[in-house]
Order: sequence, then C-alpha cells, then structure tokens
Amino acid sequence: MSKTDDGSAATIAGSSLIDVRMWFDESPWRIAAGWTVLAALLASGTSIDYALAHAPTLLLIFLLADPLWGSIWGLMSNPESLPSLQRSLARRRVWLPYLRSGSPAARLFGMDGPSILAIIYRVALPAIFLALAVSFILHPAALWLTAAVIVISTAGWLHRQVESVPVQALYVLVTVFLPWLLVVLVLDDGTNQTSQLLLAGLWSLHVWGAQTHQSKEQKVLGLAAIAATHVGMGVLLILAQLPLWLVFVAILSLPTWLAVYQGQSLERVRFWWMAAMLTSGLALGSLV
Repeated sequence: MSKTDDGSAATIAGSSLIDVRMWFDESPWRIAAGWTVLAALLASGTSIDYALAHAPTLLLIFLLADPLWGSIWGLMSNPESLPSLQRSLARRRVWLPYLRSGSPAARLFGMDGPSILAIIYRVALPAIFLALAVSFILHPAALWLTAAVIVISTAGWLHRQVESVPVQALYVLVTVFLPWLLVVLVLDDGTNQTSQLLLAGLWSLHVWGAQTHQSKEQKVLGLAAIAATHVGMGVLLILAQLPLWLVFVAILSLPTWLAVYQGQSLERVRFWWMAAMLTSGLALGSLV
C-alpha cells in the first residue's frame, strides 16, 4: 500500500478555515425553507422588475433562511450526519468515574455521542457566525430571527436527551414560519401582512401534520392537521375573493387524499405540497 493510500491524503483534504461545502438535502421537490422564501415573495406580490432591482437583498434572504439557518438546525439536531464528528467518537479518551456512560458529563463531552462542545465549537459557531454576519447586513429583524433559530436548534439537540421536546414543531418553525416571517419583516411593504402570516401559519400546521402522520400512534392527528390546513386555506382564499385560485389549490391537494385513500405513504406527494404552497402564495400576491 502506498503512502497516499495509507491515509496521507487526509492531510490535504481541506484548505479552508471554514468549510461551507453544500449539497441538496434529500429531494429538492418538497417543502423546505428555500421554497418557503419563494412562496412568501410570491405572496408579497414581488414582481420580476422588483426582484431584479433588489436582487442582492433577495439573495441574502435566501442564503440566510435556507443554507445558513438550515445548517444550524440540521447540524445541531442531527450531528451524526457529519462524518468528521463520527470519527471523533472513535478517538481514545481518558476514563474518569464521573464520565460513565449515561452521566450528564458524558453527554456534555461526547462519551455517549457527538459532544455538544464539539458540535458548538467545530460546527455551530462557524454557521452561526456567518448567519449573524448576513443578518447584520440584511435587516435588524433578521438578527432577532437568527437568534430564535439558534435557540430552536439548541432545543432540537436537547430532544436527543429529553423526549418531551416537540421536535416536529421546532422543525416547522425553522422550515416554514420563520423563513416566511423573515420575508415579511425584511420587505415590510405593509400589504397583506395579516393574510401572509395566516397563510404561513396554515402551511406550518400542514408540515407539522405531515411530520406527525409519520408516527403510527398519531396518524389520525396528523391527518386532522392536514385537513384543517386545507379547510383554513379554503376559507382564507374565499374571504380574499379568490375562488379561481381556490380551485387550483384544491386540485393540487387531491393527490394527498388519494394517497390517504389508497393507504400509500404521504412522502410520495411532497412535490404536490410544494406546488400548492407556491400556488397559494401566488394567489395572495395577485391581490397586490
């Protein structure tokens, strides 16, 4: 075996101080923060001319809400996804009586899993620093929302230790509601803000229902949340006098109930959820 094959390549693997390699997380055709930002922009009535004139601001909104907030949430709530942290678990450690498996100190320093100190120092701090820098450039409200994401992501890590932490609700906040709120606060055009936040809340409920439906014990509750979302969107669009858009949203909702009727997994219809969210945003934007 050559020296290169023996592992010397590891010494030249990285040239950067902060590694920001990016990739698609699962399929892109699902409700995610990036699509939420687009739906919120459509709901605010953002035109092509406005988008071109304010392209730097809109790109910063997307950068903050999707890759940066998503990195903070994903790396804190699911640190095992990082191979470098997995390798750190295999290193030899000095045994001490108060670091026995299951003890609070063992959890803190990574005896039973990825160390929270390692996660914060090696992973979270670089992502948090970049998110705060972008927030500072973007808008004062973005700083507060980034702070909220940090707190929510920390709670997501605590879910690994405390099962009572509502991780589905935390996921919904980072994926749907906070990105939508970011767009509303940064653009701050004062048009349809109440309707936009109501729509954001409805889609948050939808995503929560979809997450809850994955649990065998809570399938009925998840379906009830999805049904409530569809009814709520119908009422919202009717009150906004958008019956034609209601027809489009209803058509895009049919695959969900067809999958339920056939007993299929709702994972198969995630594309239609994304399409319905964008369509509902476009409907509200037509009022501007």
